[in-house]
Amino acid sequence: MNEKDLSKYFYLKREIDDLEERILTFGAGISSVRYKELDVSGSAKYQAIQEKIVQLKDTWMEKRVSALEEYLKIEQFISNIDDIEIRQIIRYRYLDLKKWDEIDGLLHNGINYSKKKFYKFIKKYPILSQ
Repeated sequence: MNEKDLSKYFYLKREIDDLEERILTFGAGISSVRYKELDVSGSAKYQAIQEKIVQLKDTWMEKRVSALEEYLKIEQFISNIDDIEIRQIIRYRYLDLKKWDEIDGLLHNGINYSKKKFYKFIKKYPILSQ
């Protein structure tokens, strides 16, 4: 786990949510309304469209699973940090995309305290600073 991995945290969450929404909503209108109104539900064209929708949803599902696995690794890493303040700093910085001064304000820290504490923490764990 490194700082680059942590920076993916926010975007992985957004991607997971986006893919979930796409999986749930895409094709619903096509399959349930338009083609039934045209009375072509048994046609080869309808079947081909249904197959493509299923393929697309399967692709999104695979991407979602992959993103969830990566997100889970980051979340488990953060959850295993003993220092509560460091966990909060990392979540504010990498999940909420807060600036260092905002984090200092939220945690009632002095100027640059959170940033210094974070970089001091990652120096203890060389794997983080790679």
